[in-house]
Amino acid sequence: MQYRLLHGNNLAARSKVTPGGETFNALEAGRAGAPYNRSDLRNPPITIKCECGETREVPYGDRWRCEACERSWDTQQIPAEEYEDLLRRIRRHELEALAMTALAAAIMVPLILVVSSTFILLVPPLMAAWLFLILPFWRRRYRRTARGGPRWQLHPE
Repeated sequence: MQYRLLHGNNLAARSKVTPGGETFNALEAGRAGAPYNRSDLRNPPITIKCECGETREVPYGDRWRCEACERSWDTQQIPAEEYEDLLRRIRRHELEALAMTALAAAIMVPLILVVSSTFILLVPPLMAAWLFLILPFWRRRYRRTARGGPRWQLHPE
């Protein structure tokens, strides 16, 4: 194997250094704001399709100006009650998944700690059942709820 010597005969010059912040895990070009932030994902965005064909996902309550035709779209034209109803249904599905996980943990932890430690052997099959049986069913219901939500006709300003 051939080594590239950078500083004389010093093989330590091949040190593994993490690149600086400006290149390592830097934000994509054209993407403004902070990197991944889970709190921004709480409310699903509104997909606006402009009459010129441009499409953009905009948070509820924001205004968007189409770059192609200069039309302005305001998501506050959407009735707040209808949007809150959609959010309530989506949150209910999220809470169902959390409740099922908590229930399984509330059953399994005492069985493992109090009754017998051999119950820990049930954890991998239960996790596989969750992953391959329950989770796909739950995702289909979640997506059906999100897709079955109301459709709004926004008018440009």
